[in-house]
Amino acid sequence: MNVKLTVSYMTIQGRRSIYPKMYEQGVVSKEEISALLEVAKWAPSHKNTQPWRFAVFTENSLKALVDLQVELLLKQKGENEENLAKAEKMREKASKTAAIIAIIMKRDVQKRVPIFEEEWAVACAVQNIHIHASALNLGCYWSTGASTNSNEIRNMLNLTGEDRHMGWFFVGRFTGEKSLPTNRTDVEHFTEWR
Repeated sequence: MNVKLTVSYMTIQGRRSIYPKMYEQGVVSKEEISALLEVAKWAPSHKNTQPWRFAVFTENSLKALVDLQVELLLKQKGENEENLAKAEKMREKASKTAAIIAIIMKRDVQKRVPIFEEEWAVACAVQNIHIHASALNLGCYWSTGASTNSNEIRNMLNLTGEDRHMGWFFVGRFTGEKSLPTNRTDVEHFTEWR
């Protein structure tokens, strides 16, 4: 297939999850994080409900967040050797991360659209953020885990009703080369023309 390689195509093709172990030393400014979140608002949302919300954790609040996550892990699964190692890994990831952003779906109070459409809109907003991060030399990835949407995290984020915590978005400085996958499926394999 002969596809015109536009800037947008190449930008999308170059999007990669960049994990904290790959982050470089350096601060990510509030302005850079705001620039990431600015592009979220251009995601599609049925009836323009714009259900995406974000809570940004940096410095002391990031440390407190990780302390809470470790506490939840050990409370839920016990303080055995395996879980203590997981807790240490969580702390190590956080130490290399400039910001962790809580990804939140704020349910439309009128419930004009099904809840899954609200979740999909948030996922589109996160995709916008992920793509834009490359242009800003930022590494990022979307993570979930045992604490995602847990009662403790919901309380900490002040979520109510059908609001949903959809995971964590890690952000750090990254100017290195991104590895590109060589095995993406061709369009013909996932498309049926009728």
